[in-house]
Amino acid sequence: MLRAALLAYAFACAQAQATRPMVVDDAGIAAPGECQLEAWSQHGSAQTEYWAVPACGTGAGWEFAAGGARIVPDRGGAYRAGVVHAKTAFHALETNGWGIGLTLADQFRPGSGVDGDLTVLVPLTISRFDDRLLVHTNLGWLRARSTRPDRLWAAGAEWAASSSLSLTMEAYGTRRSHGMGQAGARLTLVPERLALDAGVGQRPGGGDRYYTLGLTVAGRLRD
Repeated sequence: MLRAALLAYAFACAQAQATRPMVVDDAGIAAPGECQLEAWSQHGSAQTEYWAVPACGTGAGWEFAAGGARIVPDRGGAYRAGVVHAKTAFHALETNGWGIGLTLADQFRPGSGVDGDLTVLVPLTISRFDDRLLVHTNLGWLRARSTRPDRLWAAGAEWAASSSLSLTMEAYGTRRSHGMGQAGARLTLVPERLALDAGVGQRPGGGDRYYTLGLTVAGRLRD
């Protein structure tokens, strides 16, 4: 859901960042009145992060989210970060079909105002085997405060191994970066309401490894 926003931060920093269980964004959006809270921690070689990001779908065909994080570098000097995100679907994802959308995101630190890491991303999702297999590709543009503008890419797949367990595999990077790989799993405790997930990512050839553990809670606003 917030993958593109966190991709911006990932590509702007040397330490890999990610949302869970996948970095690659999908083409789906929350239905009007549907909301969810994603909360997760991520531990890497240089810092640990704690995120909480709520999002809701609207009747105007957009999904909006805003959240924050506490970033704790291993050398001390903890700070906070924020993210805002808007996403729409040009073609709704269909079972055994496809979907395509647009995501706009800004990730920033306090004191920088709204001038953060900006991302424009086009996610494409293809469904096969009655949604048991979902293949995602992303192409987009990143304007990070700490680097020159760059083009970004991501590709991955998620497989429903059972009614409650999904497995993921993906790769992502920018035109100038060496890329990253990530594998993860999601365990659904209550269908469409509560799930746990975990993942591990690493740069090919070693180094920059990170681990994530997260929780997603979803529900519908009262009419």
